[in-house]
Parts: sequence; C-alpha cells; structure tokens
Amino acid sequence: MKIDQVKLDNKLQTLFIHSPGCSAGTVQVWFRAGSALEQHDNQGIAHFLEHMFFKGTPTRPGPQLAHDIESYGGEVNAFTSFDYTCYYINTPSLFLDKSVDILLDMVANPLFIDEDIPAEQQVVFEEYRRAMDNPSQFNFIKLQEASFTGGYKHPILGREDTILKFSRKQISNFRENYYNLENALLVVAGDLKDREALESKISSFRLPQGKKSEFGPFKVNPEASVNVHEKDTRQATLTLCLQSPEYQDITAAGQDLAINCLAHGETSRFYQALVAKTSLCNGVAGSSMYFAHGGVHMLKMSFPVENLNKVSHLFMETLREAIGTGFKPDELTKIKNQYISSKIYERESIESYAFSLGHGFAQSGNIHCEDDFIERIRAASVDDVRKGLIEVFKNPSHFTLQVPMGTKTGPLSRELMRWQKALKASVAKAKGPAASAPIGTSKHDPAVVVTELKPGITFIYRQNKLTPTFVMHAYMKGGQSFETPKTAGIHHLVGRLLTYGYKGTGYSKLKNELESLSSSLSGFSGKNAYGLTLHGQTKDFEKLGGHFFGTLLQPELPKKFFEHERKVILRALDNQKEDPTKQAFKAFYRMVFNDHPYAMDLAGTPATLKSFTPASLKKIHGAHLKNSHLVITYCGDLDFSVVQHELLALLAPLPPRKVAKRAAKKPKAIRGRAEHLDFKREQTQIIIGAPAYPIGTREDLYLKMISAHLSGQSSELFVEVRDKQGLCYSVSPVHVSALEAGCWAIYIGSGHDKTEAAVAAITRILNNLRDKGIKKEEFERIKTMIDGQNLLGIQTNEDYAQFYSIPVLHGLGLDYPHRNNDAIRSAKYEDFQAFLEKFFGSKWNIVKAGPR
Repeated sequence: MKIDQVKLDNKLQTLFIHSPGCSAGTVQVWFRAGSALEQHDNQGIAHFLEHMFFKGTPTRPGPQLAHDIESYGGEVNAFTSFDYTCYYINTPSLFLDKSVDILLDMVANPLFIDEDIPAEQQVVFEEYRRAMDNPSQFNFIKLQEASFTGGYKHPILGREDTILKFSRKQISNFRENYYNLENALLVVAGDLKDREALESKISSFRLPQGKKSEFGPFKVNPEASVNVHEKDTRQATLTLCLQSPEYQDITAAGQDLAINCLAHGETSRFYQALVAKTSLCNGVAGSSMYFAHGGVHMLKMSFPVENLNKVSHLFMETLREAIGTGFKPDELTKIKNQYISSKIYERESIESYAFSLGHGFAQSGNIHCEDDFIERIRAASVDDVRKGLIEVFKNPSHFTLQVPMGTKTGPLSRELMRWQKALKASVAKAKGPAASAPIGTSKHDPAVVVTELKPGITFIYRQNKLTPTFVMHAYMKGGQSFETPKTAGIHHLVGRLLTYGYKGTGYSKLKNELESLSSSLSGFSGKNAYGLTLHGQTKDFEKLGGHFFGTLLQPELPKKFFEHERKVILRALDNQKEDPTKQAFKAFYRMVFNDHPYAMDLAGTPATLKSFTPASLKKIHGAHLKNSHLVITYCGDLDFSVVQHELLALLAPLPPRKVAKRAAKKPKAIRGRAEHLDFKREQTQIIIGAPAYPIGTREDLYLKMISAHLSGQSSELFVEVRDKQGLCYSVSPVHVSALEAGCWAIYIGSGHDKTEAAVAAITRILNNLRDKGIKKEEFERIKTMIDGQNLLGIQTNEDYAQFYSIPVLHGLGLDYPHRNNDAIRSAKYEDFQAFLEKFFGSKWNIVKAGPR
C-alpha cells in the first residue's frame, strides 16, 4: 500500500492511497468545519449544511447525485462532528474516477435552493426528535450541557428553534467561512491504476481560498457537577467525565492507557469488580474522546438504580487499589496490544484505513498522528500509566446519571456528591511513582476450498496474505428453529455462556490471555445456527486455537456466570418494553411467522429463562457437539496444510456423525392485520409488510432486488417520503431472508403528527409497484447496483467467513452466494414484473408503535 500526500494545481491537498488489486475504493473530502465553530443563533448549522450538500448540483440536481452513485453499486454519506465534517463515496475501484467527479462536484457546486430548505428542516427535526427519544443520545446531550464549555457545550444537531429557522444566508455564510482550501483534504484510495487521469480530474475543480479554522481549547467545566435526569428506560446509566490533555500531549498516552486498564475489556479492573464478580452493573466501559485542542475521559456504567450506593463504594475501593499499587505489567501489555492490533485489523478494509488518515488531518493537521500516538503508547511504562491515572482523577469530576421515570432524584444526587468528595480525597495525598487435499473448490473464488476433516465435520479454508491476522468460526445447527415455546432463548444463552472458561482453564485465565494477545472470542446464536467466533493475530494461532476448541468442546458454563448472564438478559428484555421500535418488530414478526419458532424472541422469555439450568444448557450443547453437522471456517494467511493439521489434532475427541437433512417447517402466516402499540413518544414507529419466502427461492432474490431499488438516497422511497415531504429522518425496506421462512416490510420512524401521512405515502409507493412495476432501465440498474454492493460488502476475513459458512452448513453448497448473484444477473424483466404484481398485491400487516 503506497501513500502520497500532494498539493495539486488547484491547490487542493490530496492524499492518494494506492492498493494494487483492491476491488473496493473510497473517495473522501474532509473539512475542518464542525459544530464547535457555531454561534448561539446558528447551532446545528454545520450538520444542516452537510444535509444540504446532498440536494444536488447544476449538473446533478436533486436525487440524481445519489442515483448516479448507487447505479454502480456505490454508497454516499457524510458525518458531522465537533471539529470536522466528512463527505465520502465508497465505490468499486473501477468507478473511482466517476466517484471523484461526483464528490468534488457535490462540494464545489452545491445548489442550495430555497425550496429544498423547509423539507430538509423537517428531516433534521425528525433526526433531532429521534435523538430526544433515544436514552443514550439524550444522556450525552445532558452531559454536554453540564460538563462541556464553549462551542462543545451544545448538541451537534442544534436546537429545535435553530433547526426550524435556518436560512439560505446562514448556510452560505458558514460554507464561505470554513469550506476552503486551508481546511480541506481530499482522500482517494483503492487501485489507482490511472493516477494521472485522477489528478487531471481533481484539478478541474475549484474550492475557494480562505482562512484556517481556529478552534478554541476544549475545556471541561472547572467546577465539578452532578446532573440527574429522568428518561423512559428501565436501567440507570452513569457517565463520569474528566478533562484529558490534547491528543499530541506527551502525557495523553499514559492517561488513555490508565482509563482503558480500568474499564476496557472483560479483564479490566472495573469490569471484574462491578460486572463479572458481583453483577452490580450490566456493563462498564471506558474511553477517551479527543478534539482539536483538548479531550475528555469518560467512564460509563449501567445498572439497576437501586444499586447506586453499592456501585459507588466498590468503584472507589477498586480505584484506590489501582492508585495505590498501579497496574501490573501484563495488564498494560494487554491494552497496548489491543491498540496496536486495531491498526493492523484496520488495514483489512480500504475505507477504514483511509478514514483513519483523514481523521488525523481533520483533528491535528497530521495524517500520521494516530501512528505517532501508537508509538507513545508503545513507549509508556507502568510508572507512566500510574502517574497518568492520578493526574486524571485530580481533575474536577462531572457525573451525569440517567434514571427511570418517577425515580426520586434527591437521594441520588446526594450520593453522587458524596462520591465526588471520595474521588477528590483518593488522589489528594496520592503520590506518583518515582521517577489433507481439498475435496471442493469454488468456481468463482480461487482462494477458497472446502474439505471434510471427518464425517460430518467440514473445514472451509480461505487464504488472505494481505495481513497477519485470521478469523476462525465454528457453526452448528441450532438457534431459534430448534426451539419450542418452552425452550425459547436456550441457544442464545448457550452462546453467551460458552466463553466463560473451559475445563482446565477458568474464566479469568482465559480472558486475561485473550486480551493480552489482542484477540477476541465470542459466542453467537441466530435463527438456524449457533457457535463461536475467534479473531486473532497469526503469530498466536496455536495458543488461540487451543482456547477456541477448549471453549467449544469443554465449556464450563459456571453457575455464577449463568446467573449473571440470565440476570442481564432479563434486564434487557424488561428494558425492551420501553423501546417502541423493538416492540413494533416483535409484533410484526408474531404476525408473519405466527406458529413458527422465528416468531419468538431470540433471547427467550422471562419464563423460559427462569426454567433453564447450567445442566440443561450443557445437555443441549453436548447433543449438538455429538450429532450436529459442524463447520469450521478459517480465513487468514497461514497455509492450508498448517491449519488442517492443527484442526485434526484439536478435533480428535469428536466422533464422526451422519448429516441428516431436517424438514423445514412452514409458518401459518397472518396477513392483513393492523396493530397499534401505545407509547408516549415524539415519533411513531411504523412497519408495513407481509410474509415472504425462504432462502433458495427465486422470489427471495426478487425481494433482494426490490429492496435494493427502494434503498439509498436516490430511491423513490427516500425522495418521496423523506426529501419531498419531510415525513421522517430515515425510511428503509426490511428484508428478512432465512432458511425456513422470510418476510418483507417498509420501516419508518415518523413524527406522531405525521403518522397517517407516512402510511399513505408508503402505501402509494407499494401500490404503484403492484400496478406499474418498474422501468426496464431501472431493472438493469438494480443488477449493476447489487454487483457493486457485493464488491464493497465482502472485504475482511470476517466477511468471507460468514459469506461461505452458513450455505455450507445448510447444504446449499460453497458457491451458493455466487449462484444467487448469477441468478440476479440473468433474471428476466417480464418475470420480475409479474412477481411485483403478485407480491405487492398482498394484504399488508401494519404495526404502529407510538401515541394513539
């Protein structure tokens, strides 16, 4: 991979990232222009301006801009932060030149038509409403208000009164002030075969001269604060924030490592104390957020509100121990390895690597600042980290606590103020430290092969020499389709418990070793399968392989952690009762899947969860290990023979098994039903859909095609419902394609006062598809779009492992996904039109979750 940063004839700083042979590419424009530059009367203008750039140019008006990109399988989007805004197109490398042309046209020649502003104000207002409804986003807004200062104190989205009053003059003024050559970086990444032509194309565009954006220092409020607020949630969420030095500061690495040693990963001090050993908290996390000049450390934990007193005392006990003795060398090594491995994994995807370099420019003006920070991480000693820990907690502390509605907040505020005093006292006197041959191949992918290790145990291997990393999956038949109303959720619970240690290796030892090697091991469960996933570096394959198969074959499922996981799942199920989106989808799935196991909640019910025991979980997992078809998939850079030899040794205890085909159950689906779930919210969540088809059917592929047609910013769905009428922030098709049954729907979150208009707009689109279908040119465009999406969607080892494993497990064959793509390419227009008339003549189920 070759990196070259140059200033072209038009004075635009451009970063070229050449990755020979890469099928995917990305084009990004970064501007040092974010919400921190706003004034009181235009708060939110940076984000609103981002939206307005998507309204087209003189040569690509309105949705034509997105239409052109999506026609070749590309995807266009943008995001606004405090200090910068980024616009990007992810594209097949074949269309890099066209993507450069479109993106630079977009940022250099925006229309900014007055008529577009009112509808977009409604779109952004819906995004604002969504944020107000979302407990996590609302919590961060409260944290900003109480803890941040200056331009960082207000939400990036702005306020209701500013959003609904933005003018064209405000939009133009902000663009003229900050969208200039001093603040811009263009990133072009992919297989840059014809760089000379790309440079010529780029140089034909002009951005204005201007002054470099000046960001003031980011400062956490110098006066400690306590904020307690109520929200529609069942669990309390506490966020503690403290001042951090800026990213380039020599002390930042030590402080960042200290926060992560405390709260990152399942072997961290706070996770062990507050979650793993006591179940006082559902989760604990620690992170640092950096801005142009300064930063903030954050510790976040969720728990039942009645646990606050116990949480605060155990938190302080754990912190005092860390301050007193510092961290152990292996704790520090673990976190350092995670930082370093994150940079290695990042290079698997061209767009994520490009984003990291662009972000470096936007944050500090140096594309390599993340690499410089990693070097400071490498150099930090145990003493540096202990010193950093003490310095972190010498800063004024800011507590933001979100609690369920109706909670008495007075006692909670007093407990938090007591906690603040304890924090201050804990560091007041603290002193820093003294100075076999494959039996199957793919016709489409020469890097992948499949073989049988023993009867009923299949090995899929795909080589990827680009990075020294690997992914290994184990898939067994199981999941929802194997459950009954009395056993609902059992595979989900097994999946969560698998990684809590195995015979001879307890939970603590396992997690310590995994995290010290910057690897991850997790269980999963779905509709028709469950199993394990391992991510690691190739140098550790032998050790990690032992942990992987020990976990799979001899899991302990300890009663202590069984009780903890069950408790957390029960809390999550309880919390879902206040989530209108989840409840709407649950109701919809009960209609379309009805008597089929897919209708049940993947996590089960309180009744089924309470009936399970560690013994019952071991019994069902043991039965699958003995009888189920097992698929082991490896994607990485080791040679086939090396991996195969290791697997044969590790799988020796397993007996061969006969793979029998299981009869699929067809649900007795419900059609034409309407249901309204009452929630007091700003928005109503709406689902309009019908039962559909299982995978392996031509009709299922047709639904994939129509979903592509209705997706994206140039789609009729997006343009009519969002852009023209401002009925929502987002609207999209939902296609559930599974082994035994499927469903299809349109989902929209719309203001409670726009519900009927939203339903009518969507119904018109569905009826139009039934009555008129689509034009032939659009039919062909869909095929090109899906081809492009496939090229972008399969890049990493994880992508390939998922791509091949499920079809092989269910007897569909290694090339099943490729055959599907061929079937889409060869689909006939007349057959597709006939399908649209039939399917979109369905009796639709309609679910609404919101105010009546």
